[in-house]
Amino acid sequence: MKWMLKFSLFLMLLNIATAHAHSAADEQSVATEMHETWDKPNQPLTLPVIVIHQGMAIADWIQGDKGGRALLKYHPAHQHWHTLLCGGAELTVSSHLEAAGMAAADAQTLVARLQKQEQGLAEDQRQRIDSFKGVVKFSKGQPVSSIAHDMHGDAHGH
Repeated sequence: MKWMLKFSLFLMLLNIATAHAHSAADEQSVATEMHETWDKPNQPLTLPVIVIHQGMAIADWIQGDKGGRALLKYHPAHQHWHTLLCGGAELTVSSHLEAAGMAAADAQTLVARLQKQEQGLAEDQRQRIDSFKGVVKFSKGQPVSSIAHDMHGDAHGH
């Protein structure tokens, strides 16, 4: 009986370690997608916060004096993250995530994780991330519509 308790504890710890490693791999996958899509030769992105929940991610990005947030969705068939939305403070409101297809509870969880992680940001980082005005929707990596947004001087919005 004692060995069963030890074995159960071992399995529980293994699941926690595996879940953490999976999350780190997902964060790296999101970062890779963001860098491959948006880095410029003289201005790579910095990604101070990436949060993930239920196959959706929000990545805070800074590039030079600009910044914003990207909402990404994981597509298992392609094993690839795709950008759905770019925005600033708008992506801290769960209704924008729900409009992008997330269930209300999942959107609220993702926003709560984002807010918790962003507590560690410096004020200048926060200001740059919030400087992106409006929301830009993407389809297959291309902007398809914009609501009151200055594209920050190039066709990709970053």
